Amino acid sequence: MFEQNPTILDQTAGQAGAFLLQSELKIDVLHVPEDCEKKGQNGDTLIFDYEAGINGEIIESSKMTGNEEEDQDKEPLVVPIGRKAVIPGLESGVQQMCIGEKRKIVIPPHLAFGAKGVPGVVPENAYITFVVELTEIVPKGWGEWYVEMVWMACYVSFLGGIIAIMYQKVQERKLDRKKKKTRTDYDDYENDHED
Repeated sequence: MFEQNPTILDQTAGQAGAFLLQSELKIDVLHVPEDCEKKGQNGDTLIFDYEAGINGEIIESSKMTGNEEEDQDKEPLVVPIGRKAVIPGLESGVQQMCIGEKRKIVIPPHLAFGAKGVPGVVPENAYITFVVELTEIVPKGWGEWYVEMVWMACYVSFLGGIIAIMYQKVQERKLDRKKKKTRTDYDDYENDHED
């Protein structure tokens, strides 16, 4: 009934390198299309039709009802993968989906809004349920790749600079010790030959 992986390493679990047990999420795969050429991956933006519920009660949906007033504000759910833009349980629950795939994801409080919830919106210790159907995968654009590469180059340059400064300081200390030792040896020689 539930598709579960024993564990995944997930950077969105709250702290870098924290383990998120996939089994903590209840992921029910409702439909998988026969043709699944591309799956959403880190860096992509996934667009879904969805229903969202709190503790089993549906509170929001992108599905049209036929009522013009209600349907006016209906928009799809947009999930940028790998950017920590949505709750950790949702981002983990939609990983590797195909266009046309439909899942029901039940997210425990610690992977959603926590023990305190969101006052006036999400109650304390609320389980969040999403029924999502992937309608579109927007791959990372060249501009995003470029910005990412520039940041990576800056990071590598910064680390290289730190390493160079540390190396220079170590060499200066070695030279200072050598000068002190040479000075001490010279002073000892002078003292021995004064008489």
